Amino acid sequence: RVFPDPDAIEAAARLLDGAERPVIVIGGGVISAEAADELLAFAEALRAPVVTTWQGKSGIPEDHRLYAGPVGQTGTPSGNAIAASADVVVAVGCRFTDWSASSWRKGVTFSLPPGKLIQIDIEPNEIGKNYPAEVGILADAKPALAALAAAVRRRSDADRASYLKELDAGKAEWATQLASRADSTDFPFTSQRPLRDLRRVLDRDGFVVAGSGNVQGAVKQAFPVYEPRTYLTSGGYSSMGWAVPAAIGVKLANPDRQVVCIAGDGEFLMSVQELATCAQYDIPVCFIVQNNQGYMSIRGGQRKIMGRHVISEFTKRDGSPYGVDVTAVAKGFGIDAVRVESEAELAPALERAVNSGAPSLVEVPTARDAAGPWVPGWWDFPVPAYITDESQDAYWAERAEEQHQ
Repeated sequence: RVFPDPDAIEAAARLLDGAERPVIVIGGGVISAEAADELLAFAEALRAPVVTTWQGKSGIPEDHRLYAGPVGQTGTPSGNAIAASADVVVAVGCRFTDWSASSWRKGVTFSLPPGKLIQIDIEPNEIGKNYPAEVGILADAKPALAALAAAVRRRSDADRASYLKELDAGKAEWATQLASRADSTDFPFTSQRPLRDLRRVLDRDGFVVAGSGNVQGAVKQAFPVYEPRTYLTSGGYSSMGWAVPAAIGVKLANPDRQVVCIAGDGEFLMSVQELATCAQYDIPVCFIVQNNQGYMSIRGGQRKIMGRHVISEFTKRDGSPYGVDVTAVAKGFGIDAVRVESEAELAPALERAVNSGAPSLVEVPTARDAAGPWVPGWWDFPVPAYITDESQDAYWAERAEEQHQ
């Protein structure tokens, strides 16, 4: 492991000792470095809220008081607000991608400056790449976090009373907003309702593998995880078709733990043939397919960019909806599969499938217009020149607020 420069640790500790609103943002580097314990010890020593990027999710138990939420375009209002108001941000194994930094627009997810950045990374080119770093620490996350935890002045809840009260209030407000969809009895379902019921039947150390698109954002926002690596999702361009074979791999590596794959129908059908592998070798993965008859994440992007959508809703030539009978397809592969036909059937179907000990699938009809996460952040979607209404002026005003280096 690469250990940190003691002078850099000392400089970071001095900065943190004077911080009134510190925030720790963790990326996939915390997971890769197996540094979750050190991260928690550092956060508790500093009494600082922790926010997560796409790949940082699972780096801190999401029922811990200091967990503020994910950040970015599809972060949570509580996570974005606390990070944007920080006077010192400690970034650990985080690249500040456009998705996680709300395209670097000032005050949406981060404000750097006026906030000051302490950046820990194993890759020197990441330090200061997207935001100016006040202190750069070139090191593996595990020893760097351990060193910082030992170096900073320890704070108590009383020291941070008003700050923690603000954190609690933001999380409570988000919980109320989330409940409007997670507790919904609508059929077809919201994306969040099956996630609520799944969390109740999945073990604390069970794995969830999230497909791309709206499912990916909904899981990031609304499905709490508690142990490192129990949440996996594709990074980069978020390639479709990844989730099904990835979940099989997770189960082969962890045969004694529950593994659930959650995917939309578009993602699922990209690699549906791998159900044959599950059936042939009796690999007990539970697949939950949120079927909204289309590529709803792509549809949302098309509407935002172009003011219209094409091909992203599955329809017949006469314009009526078209959908694949996912349950029948799974049964054809030899998988125990069921389609949920009412709100009352959802929880029992999920419980049976997750605990069946055999390959299983639950098809969950999902409403097209309630099929994804909230978008409390911002993403730099250019507005085409042929759109000349007020959205054009709004886009350029918002883009002017980007702080990207």
